Amino acid sequence: MGSNFHSTLSRRDFMKAIGMAGAGVGAASLVAPTFHDLDEMASAGTGTKRPWWCKTVETPTTEIDWQNMKKFSEGNTMRGKGTEYLATYIDKAEQDRRAAAKAEATLAHKAAKDPGYTARDYAFSGNASRGLTSNGFETWKTASTPEKLGVPKWVGTAEENAAVIRTFLRFNGTLSIGYTQLETNTTMKLMYEYGPNNREKYTFADVDVPSYTAGKEQVYPNKCKSVITIVNQESQELWKRNPYPLQVQIRYPRAQLIQEQFQGFMTSLGYYALSEGGNGTGIAPAFGVMSGLGEMGRMNRMITPEWGPTVGIFRYVSDIPLPDDQPINAGFLQFCKTCKKCAEACIEGAHSTETEPTWDVSGPWNNPGHKAWFEDSRKCRAYQSLPDSCNAGTCLSVCTFTKYEKAGIHNVIKGVVSTTSVFNGFFRQMDDAMGYGLKDPASFWDACPPIYGVDGTVGYNY
Repeated sequence: MGSNFHSTLSRRDFMKAIGMAGAGVGAASLVAPTFHDLDEMASAGTGTKRPWWCKTVETPTTEIDWQNMKKFSEGNTMRGKGTEYLATYIDKAEQDRRAAAKAEATLAHKAAKDPGYTARDYAFSGNASRGLTSNGFETWKTASTPEKLGVPKWVGTAEENAAVIRTFLRFNGTLSIGYTQLETNTTMKLMYEYGPNNREKYTFADVDVPSYTAGKEQVYPNKCKSVITIVNQESQELWKRNPYPLQVQIRYPRAQLIQEQFQGFMTSLGYYALSEGGNGTGIAPAFGVMSGLGEMGRMNRMITPEWGPTVGIFRYVSDIPLPDDQPINAGFLQFCKTCKKCAEACIEGAHSTETEPTWDVSGPWNNPGHKAWFEDSRKCRAYQSLPDSCNAGTCLSVCTFTKYEKAGIHNVIKGVVSTTSVFNGFFRQMDDAMGYGLKDPASFWDACPPIYGVDGTVGYNY
């Protein structure tokens, strides 16, 4: 429905909205937007519709040493070598002690019928995260090609292709989509050398058709130069019920369904969308950052402008022509320098508390070649083994940017963060004062969650 209302927001009103009118130090001029009014903000830009305060930049806010960066293998992460790495932090006896204490505490919670440990909680957590059994590298083979459909292959410009793909993925549950071109000396290094458990090597070759040898190799045609990166769903409300059973990860089963649909869609267009699924193929946060979907933060995870860090990131390699999206600067990395809320939430100390990121990795589970706050993944795993501690990602749950978009003031604050770091400390304090963070598990059953558990209205422009 159209409207003749033309909204304007003065700099003073802008500052008044965040309680900063008359704050001194030229505050109003520091946050002066480049737009004349809110209507210009809403209509600015083409392609992916990002918040008005996100700036596109030529290089990501995370510094990268492309010359010294080498391909990493997914099997060398904590997922692949967790048992080996954890033993270098706590010995087998301590691991067993923690496991026994956690099991005993869980039994006690169940016996006492404590909130979060009832039948309804386990019924929810055990089924909300169910999905397809698995995806494979050759899932695309089951779909109909243009030849089978009796129509010509789809041919469009890079921009038209991007719009077609974005429409399909958004319709089927993806939150945001970005595109990156693979270049030998830079972004190709973000593809994994080997996949999960170092089981299969990823090879690019001068072939027309992809091939797969189970347990040995996945072969990508060299013509597949476009990486399609998607941000998938995770529920902030579930994560804020950490460490109770309600805190389950829904991004993986939903990604499995999206992959099944999307690979079929691309096959029917006449192109490939190659992916092993799950945590394979390439470094998800890195491709997300390069395609402008977010910035890296203190947790060494990507923070999105719309949904914060509580998201899943998945990627597909394709031969369809696509644009090369630019990274963004939303002020997140600068904010993380002084916030440190996530680091304080991890009692085991998995996250760095240093103000500045570093080139020095924390261990072999980290990929060198970029400047970051490298996490100690052993401590993360060890913390999760303690009773009443963390299922996964307490740090993500308490992040200042784990917020819904419904409160207009949140976007105003993000606009300030993207422009100046002057108020970062104040915003962190206000986040604490307003009581954001973990929630009582029983309160989950009194709320009416959004459809599919996530805010899917962001970026909606019908």
